[in-house]
Amino acid sequence: MKISVCMASYNGSKFIKNQITSILSQLAKSDQLVIVDDCSFDNTVNIIESIKDPRIKLFKNIKNIGVVGTFNRALKIAKGDIVLLSDQDDDWLENKVSFIRNFFLSNKIDLLVHDAKIKQGGSIVTNSLFEQIGSSSGLFKNIYSNSYTGCCMAFRRIILRKILPIPNKKGIFHDAWIGILAKFYRFRVIFIATPLIVYNRHDANLSTMKRRSILKIIPDRINLIIALIQRTIYGK
Repeated sequence: MKISVCMASYNGSKFIKNQITSILSQLAKSDQLVIVDDCSFDNTVNIIESIKDPRIKLFKNIKNIGVVGTFNRALKIAKGDIVLLSDQDDDWLENKVSFIRNFFLSNKIDLLVHDAKIKQGGSIVTNSLFEQIGSSSGLFKNIYSNSYTGCCMAFRRIILRKILPIPNKKGIFHDAWIGILAKFYRFRVIFIATPLIVYNRHDANLSTMKRRSILKIIPDRINLIIALIQRTIYGK
């Protein structure tokens, strides 16, 4: 069972080497780490290229297309039986890949979301991301308030047939899109309260854990619902 790890990088020079190291130490020779860089203007690409490992497959966008577009490209390139998503600035606990590989081998599931420890200011502030954001797999629950967290997700390659391409539109996030559609199409989804990464929160994070105002949430939810309807009914 081959593993593909998909990472979108952008100005991540401060953290990305540690993240890549924590991933490569767990991958088999036949696995791959697909990194698509979204036109970083810091030292990110040089750092990636300095790590001489044939399992790293680096691709560079010719223009900045954002997180969703960049993950779209990485997912299309992935060749593994199981696909894992990764941020550029976290740390994988040493048992993450073996746990996920064995879980998929031993259980009839299609998508797994695992828990994470949260680090802020250099210290672990909580041992459960799930408790912080109320994670669960309900379809309508996640349309209303998403708890699919990309860096904690792993899924079978077959899911890509249904979720790609991810619409690159305001209010649509790659992790929510994958999780919600997987649930809609009756793939077997499970949330496991086992932390397998350290989720690093800092000033440069592109994502936020803060609840946004309702005025900002409503237009995004409308865009998401319209896109879900277009995909599930019209295949667009």
